[in-house]
Amino acid sequence: MNREEQLNIFKAQTENVREIEKAWKHLQRTINRELVCDNPTSATLHTKLLALVFCAWSEASFSKLIHTPHGLELDEIQQIKALAKKNIVDGWFKCLELGLRRVSKTPKSSYIPNIKQAVERIIKNYVQEPRVWRNKIAHGQWKISLNRENDNINDNLTNKISEINVVTLVIWKEAHQGLSNIIEALIESPDKAFHRDYWEEIVKVDEHLNKTKSWTLDEKVKKLKEKKLLHKT
Repeated sequence: MNREEQLNIFKAQTENVREIEKAWKHLQRTINRELVCDNPTSATLHTKLLALVFCAWSEASFSKLIHTPHGLELDEIQQIKALAKKNIVDGWFKCLELGLRRVSKTPKSSYIPNIKQAVERIIKNYVQEPRVWRNKIAHGQWKISLNRENDNINDNLTNKISEINVVTLVIWKEAHQGLSNIIEALIESPDKAFHRDYWEEIVKVDEHLNKTKSWTLDEKVKKLKEKKLLHKT
């Protein structure tokens, strides 16, 4: 791959992300409508579709990120892609590692380790955690999950898949977007925009996740119905 091909991939994935965003918004509106109308069967079906859209969005967003112009070196992109092909989590960790190498040393010896710890925490909680169930749903295990060898049922993952709802997916998507913003600033402008923006982005992600971690589907349905009732009055 050369720089022209890198740019072409970036442009293509930018368009793909935009298109997937449209699908996300459409499905989210549909789910909200079905929840308000007390149609759980349809809401559940569309939630599974939203989960597939989330998988597509996260893959396209990651690809767009690592092909960002004026960012990573070509050999670095290949290193990340080789790891991500086997495990997307390792791809994210490598992306962070390579990006941090670009940051100039500061008088505070704890500066880089603290950044690394904060971003790794987001990766572990919001990329590593949902990775397995994402693979299961993408391979057609929408209700009953099988084990790795596909010769028995995985009850633990089956329960986790049954618990996925629109609230969970929105939280994970917001976390992924915040993570992408942090890494993008890191690889594009490690000594300018990153120093200026990274802490704000981390705080923004943490605040959002702290606010939303207590959200439940029941609360969302209640608010949606209250909003609908308010519009009728």
